[in-house]
Amino acid sequence: MIPESGKLVTLRTHPMTALRRAALPTALALCALLAAAPARAQLFQVSDLGSLGGVRGSGASSLNGHGVAVGYSFITGANLVHAMINDHGTVTDLGTLGGTQSLARGVNQSGVVVGWAYPFGVAVQRAFRWQGGVMTELGTFGGNVSDAHDVNEAGIIVGSAFTADPLERAFWWDGALHDLGTLGGSQSRAYAINEWNDIVGWAMPASDDRFHAFLGKPDSPLYDLGTLGGLTSHAYDVNENSHVCGWSQISNSLPDSRGFFWANGVMKSVGTLGGIYSSAFSLNDRDEVVGASTREDGTTAAFLWKTDHIFDLNLMIPAGSGWFLERAWDIDENGVIVGEGVLNGVPRAFLLTPAAEVGVPPDGAAPALRFAGASPNPVRGPARFAFSQPSAGRARLALYDVSGRVVRGWDWRESPAGPSAFEWDGRDAAGRTPPAGLYFARLEAGGRTFSRSFVLTR
Repeated sequence: MIPESGKLVTLRTHPMTALRRAALPTALALCALLAAAPARAQLFQVSDLGSLGGVRGSGASSLNGHGVAVGYSFITGANLVHAMINDHGTVTDLGTLGGTQSLARGVNQSGVVVGWAYPFGVAVQRAFRWQGGVMTELGTFGGNVSDAHDVNEAGIIVGSAFTADPLERAFWWDGALHDLGTLGGSQSRAYAINEWNDIVGWAMPASDDRFHAFLGKPDSPLYDLGTLGGLTSHAYDVNENSHVCGWSQISNSLPDSRGFFWANGVMKSVGTLGGIYSSAFSLNDRDEVVGASTREDGTTAAFLWKTDHIFDLNLMIPAGSGWFLERAWDIDENGVIVGEGVLNGVPRAFLLTPAAEVGVPPDGAAPALRFAGASPNPVRGPARFAFSQPSAGRARLALYDVSGRVVRGWDWRESPAGPSAFEWDGRDAAGRTPPAGLYFARLEAGGRTFSRSFVLTR
């Protein structure tokens, strides 16, 4: 999803000034890293997702894994953008709420699109939900502005809306706007939601002088994910394993900042392509992360991060294609990526399709057995351990501490096909509250065993 709102004319220009040079991996070194990494090698075919005719081009912000991508495009004859959808190659203008402009940020597998649009007669952004040709405004918290960033399969939408004060507050929407809260300060914004209703974004702590990345749920307190050492961080996406990616300052006094990957209480940098900036915008369930980073010369390029290595996506597309990929905004479970770049000098939305991969199930294959682990993670009280299986069968769960002692166990039980979960009240087998620390959840189902770590805090 495209993180920034309210900056229409700078959709392609991010605040990365005062850049300094660092070492840039050569193409030879990149190939060596790919060969050494335990994951499969991956190259991409690149496609143009089209536009609505405007000479200033287009960009893609999200895809649903089923042939649908959404974003924005400048329209013919005007310096205005409209929300755009590309449905299996057919490009459609989603229109507005009666005003002049709009932009689509997220789409789910059911074809529900969310983003912002101008109402009639005013140049302010309002969150919208679009389905089947109908665009509906989601409202505000009493202020003038709102913005919708993501929607999950249950139809829950997240974003932010202003109060009359005006203060920006993260929301979740299930037919009505609900304030998600903050980390003790006055403002917040939500960027993404997964199928377990984990929500991420940024929020102000009690000091009200900075932004911190958070992980939360509807009607639950937000958990502060911290930073990479600086004052500020933003969380941009969360996958079904409750792993998070985003951006963080790495120092309180320097402009250097990094994209991050967060899992089980630990935030780590994804590095850069040789410059001083990177930002991680999206990740899939295989923990493949995409975003943008500066190179040694200050140029901003799209990247893919996997198995603890960062790769310039421009070195992973056919030579002589005419493309320069600037930012990768989203990646799906098949490794398909969308974003914005330049094609023969013209800004365009791009689609990257893996040209050859080993181990990816063909279209139509049975859905895989998945285990999301603890949610929320870190755990501060009751938690759920969600999983999904392609067919009905038995499952059992056990929780262990770092010494291998069983803290709590569930016997075998019959579980239906599709999503299911074990609910935990936060107590051990003797009814006591376990101490804070690192724990492990072991799920057995479908003849397989999964292990996920989680952090218990008090």
